[in-house]
Amino acid sequence: MTDTRPVVLVTGAAGFIGSTFVDQLLANDTRVVGIDVFEPFYPRSAKERNLAAARKSSNFRFVEVDTRDHDALMDLIREVGPTTIVDFAARAGVRDSIRDPWLYIDINVRGLQNTLSAAAAVGAALVFASSSSVYGDSGPLPFREDAATGRALSPYGATKIAGEALVRAHHALTHLPIRIARLFTVYGPRQRPDLAVYTFSDRMLRGESIPLFAEGRATRDFTYVGDIADALVRLVNSESDDLTVNLGGHRPYSNLDLVHVLERNLGIQATLDLLPAQPGDAAATFADIRRAEDSLGWTPTTTFEDGIGAFCSWFRSERRVDGDL
Repeated sequence: MTDTRPVVLVTGAAGFIGSTFVDQLLANDTRVVGIDVFEPFYPRSAKERNLAAARKSSNFRFVEVDTRDHDALMDLIREVGPTTIVDFAARAGVRDSIRDPWLYIDINVRGLQNTLSAAAAVGAALVFASSSSVYGDSGPLPFREDAATGRALSPYGATKIAGEALVRAHHALTHLPIRIARLFTVYGPRQRPDLAVYTFSDRMLRGESIPLFAEGRATRDFTYVGDIADALVRLVNSESDDLTVNLGGHRPYSNLDLVHVLERNLGIQATLDLLPAQPGDAAATFADIRRAEDSLGWTPTTTFEDGIGAFCSWFRSERRVDGDL
């Protein structure tokens, strides 16, 4: 018998957030097609481990496709006929985007436009993973969805502003549903190795000092990846035709706070190297999540202490796999 249930297609499905979201969809008995190109931002072996659980599910199919390959992407999406496409196929990282903005534009803008064209071809709704980077330093805090001024602090943030503009133009032209999720400093198991939670932990376990830019005073609205996956499932199931929401923990912590929580969970006292602020880094992020509460019935439920504890357990197991412990 042919399975006629709707299909959700997830781009960037092997990444930190994408793979966690895929697992949540599969836990809800959703049919999922995941694509990824294993762009070498960090080792493919780590991304393959991210997919290990999903590959065991009969509801999951994985295809290695680059969103920049218009014809291959279009052929796959015409074959699959998804009802919703969830886009995570972006190159992330503020500082790397300063070093190589052309790569970020290629993946985050050109690749996204190919995905939008494919969504239009099959009449699929689109959920776009945007970023708190669209706010730059455009206070006041907390950031409301209508407060973004389009003044990014990095090429990465600029590509997310451009991405949102492309998604909205797509909606204006096709009248297909769009939902934009502005993610705030997501952390947890499967964390990317360039992010603070990971790099701080790695340095602590190696006995190396932690460089704390802005002398550790910069604050971030840390958001647990499981809470993000829950919100994204709600966005997929939303009946809204045009919705933009902040997804944040709604309680900022400084990088010094992060170090102290890691010290408690890892049982190691950190050595700190206090440094000036870095170009491209916002002084603070803080999400106003009232729209997500009202439109999705969503609030984050994982405490920072519990989320860091879950990350540290995963991180130690990863280091054993890689032979570092």
